[in-house]
Amino acid sequence: MKPRLLLHHGWALDRTLWTAVLAVLGEDARDALVIDEGYYGQPIAASADGPLLGVGHSLGALELLAAPDSTLVGVVAIDGFACFGQADDFPEGVPARVLARMRKRVADGALAEFLQRAGGVVPEGAPNIGLLQQGLERLETLDGRGCPLSIWRLQSQGDPIATLAMSDASFAGANVMERRLRPSTDHLSPIHDPDACADLIRTALKALS
Repeated sequence: MKPRLLLHHGWALDRTLWTAVLAVLGEDARDALVIDEGYYGQPIAASADGPLLGVGHSLGALELLAAPDSTLVGVVAIDGFACFGQADDFPEGVPARVLARMRKRVADGALAEFLQRAGGVVPEGAPNIGLLQQGLERLETLDGRGCPLSIWRLQSQGDPIATLAMSDASFAGANVMERRLRPSTDHLSPIHDPDACADLIRTALKALS
């Protein structure tokens, strides 16, 4: 039985991140569930009976890996990581002081700076500062390195947000089925290369069907 898709966007983005990917997937994305954290509008939760293939971008991937629902049978991590915040056993992570500074400055330049570094996208709607700050807290504290699920990865070689070295270190020891790289320097593969995202999702669907 082919899994349905459960898509989860990253920090400071919304569900429209997946628009082009879903269009490329076509019938393979029929009945797909798309989460929206509500950073710019109404939050949209998604739950359904399994099997589900989780597809997460950045923080969205971490959310899936850190607390895998019993309905999940695998995760596609796009521009993703299994841990982001620095810890004693994860020195490659981002220091807590950096994320704390971002939380304080979300409404004072940090959000715009992040979106520009990520690849120049600007979501529509007024940002919900409280929810964005909560997202940064989850980036600091969540740890999905113990996820037992099969994982497929896609990332830009020059990702300015989640460096390749950090992401690789976070997945050390994980059940990574395939790791693909894009020759790019952005953090928005679903927008800048939806075909590559869709191709990896189809690979995971085939493996799990």
